[in-house]
Amino acid sequence: MTERETKPDLEDLDRHPVAPNAAEQERIQVIDVGALLRDPESAAAAEAIDGIAAACRTCGFFQVINHGIEPGTISEVWRQTHAFFALPTQHKLAVQRSRENPWGFNNNELTKNQRDKKEVFDFTRENYDPIYARHNRWPTGLSGFQSTMTEYLESCAELSLKLLRGFCLGLDLPADYLAPQFQDNHTGFVRLNYYPVHDPMAGLDLEKQPVADLGIHHHTDAGALTVLLQDEFEGLQVYRNGYWHDVPVIPGALVINTGDMMQVWSNDTYRAAIHRVRAMHENARYSIPFFFNPAADCSVSPLPTMVEAAGEGRYRPIVWGDYRGKRSDGDYADYGDEVQIAQYRT
Repeated sequence: MTERETKPDLEDLDRHPVAPNAAEQERIQVIDVGALLRDPESAAAAEAIDGIAAACRTCGFFQVINHGIEPGTISEVWRQTHAFFALPTQHKLAVQRSRENPWGFNNNELTKNQRDKKEVFDFTRENYDPIYARHNRWPTGLSGFQSTMTEYLESCAELSLKLLRGFCLGLDLPADYLAPQFQDNHTGFVRLNYYPVHDPMAGLDLEKQPVADLGIHHHTDAGALTVLLQDEFEGLQVYRNGYWHDVPVIPGALVINTGDMMQVWSNDTYRAAIHRVRAMHENARYSIPFFFNPAADCSVSPLPTMVEAAGEGRYRPIVWGDYRGKRSDGDYADYGDEVQIAQYRT
């Protein structure tokens, strides 16, 4: 059996302990991707490719350095992020997102039908949303906010396309094998996360909502891969071998993790990382993930070489836009069991 088939009930994972000591802690690889970004076929890129493949086959998390996103760009993104979340709540609610339009602010998000202790702001490519056919909702009064965030999204998309080559080469596929599923038609988006010490919904009538006891409850990311920018405070944890493991903060590095679609394409060779964010009790925390997702009409199924190697295809085809829409419905209300790739197993 695979690890995913033998591990305990997913609904109980948040009760599992944090790794008790350094010996039990999962080592999150730090990979220099400079050579990979310059020329994925070069001998110098081989070490990075091997590192990516090893990480994707195990915990599904790694960190990258020499990733090419300028420090000045990152500094301005942080400045604008802090400025947005410092706005009065009524100003943020003016751009509140909804089930009908998922772009904007939210302070009452659910993960697996459990409320998260956080505030978020989501945006996608400007004037390009084939799944929801909705436009971004930008706050007023923050000079440079929209342009800064749009530039950062494009930088992350460019980086993700280059990292995707490493994912493909790690499966013995041509470097650009999966690129046509993304390129000009990707549906990636950025989320600004704010994890306050206080509950952002405190004082409101929450009889129908449970206490927000985690920053984000355990989950896998729905898309192909995620590029995460962390601030200086740890909080992200990945699940493996019965324990939760802290993902360390490394200045200048970006955290990368695999998502559901990569697990399906690889036919379980790569693992969608189960992760969560613990609640912050002493210091507020900020993080900024970019979710790299394929085109809305992309049909995702195990790749032929992966099926041949395993002797079977383990998933039925998944139309990305449909899957994404069903997953995001659960952000707003309890509509029953949240859709997962396990429901598409053959």
